[in-house]
Amino acid sequence: MSNEARSDSKQSIFRVLCQRLWGVMWRNWKLKLFSLLFAVVIWGALISEDASLTRAKTFTDVPVSVTGVEALQHNGLVVVSGLEELQPIRMRAAVPQKMYDTAVPSMYSVRVDVSRINSVGEQTIPIQTSSTFSHGAVEWLSANEVTVVVDEYITRRRIPVRLSATGQLPEGVYSAGVSADPAHVVISGPRSLVEKVSYVSASYNQAVISQTYGVQYSAAPFRLMSIDGTEIASKLISVTSENVLLDTLLVERTVYPMKEVPVNLTGITKGRVLDGYEITDITSDPEVIALAGNETDIAGINMLDLNATIDVTGLSETVIRALRVEKPAGAVYLGENAVYVTVSIHPIPGTQGE
Repeated sequence: MSNEARSDSKQSIFRVLCQRLWGVMWRNWKLKLFSLLFAVVIWGALISEDASLTRAKTFTDVPVSVTGVEALQHNGLVVVSGLEELQPIRMRAAVPQKMYDTAVPSMYSVRVDVSRINSVGEQTIPIQTSSTFSHGAVEWLSANEVTVVVDEYITRRRIPVRLSATGQLPEGVYSAGVSADPAHVVISGPRSLVEKVSYVSASYNQAVISQTYGVQYSAAPFRLMSIDGTEIASKLISVTSENVLLDTLLVERTVYPMKEVPVNLTGITKGRVLDGYEITDITSDPEVIALAGNETDIAGINMLDLNATIDVTGLSETVIRALRVEKPAGAVYLGENAVYVTVSIHPIPGTQGE
């Protein structure tokens, strides 16, 4: 058989095969198309379930958390700088196909662990991440380490509290027995700061009074002060009392009503002045004195007595004496402890020429 005859025979067979294949494909073409699409879906599902198939995903503004702070303090150390300016970083992770759309930075626990620091001074600590089979692994970080400064962590006890008042008491009110609770505190923090603290300064507004008299309490902010009066301000210092962290102190005071009472000058003199002279006036400076106490105790106090009298026997001139004021029972406060009593003595008119 010639080569041309063989070639024509092969072409004829190929055409027959193509026609048969076309016929097979044409028959039930909808079912075959559906089968193809279904196969593609199944293939996609299998691919997405395969954890070994990953895609790179880049995250921006990833926060870096800090762990191990309490453990570091337990070991007597504290980070004093380097963590306050910890900026977000960028990160790229190899994420499994099925988790790609839902993957977020928190899944990789980007952090710096300070618990392994074991000495003071400048220290460099790595930025760590976590990898899991379900979430994938981190491939790249824009920053890999952080430089911090470490100091000793110490505690000082019985730091005294000093109270100071602001504002003015309302008229007719007296405040007594002002004290801070607690009167002493415990401070902990970096040695370089804690050793500078001499006392705690707490201020309260004495103009803030409740409507009822008696014991009153108010919260007072406080500051840590050095011996020269400079404030030591740092978030690294904790202030506690009986293991309770404090952000304010409690100020206790007793508030009493106050009223003004005149000085009793009745019978304040004894004896007789020189013949031809007379007492023309008796005054006190001040004439009235403020006193405070419980309402029921001071309600009946209308005059204040003095502790002595002035002997004017044989006197011919005005005399001034300082006399102590007797504190009445029930009074907790007197505005003045003593007054100046003036006894004015003048000649009797018409007698000096005789």
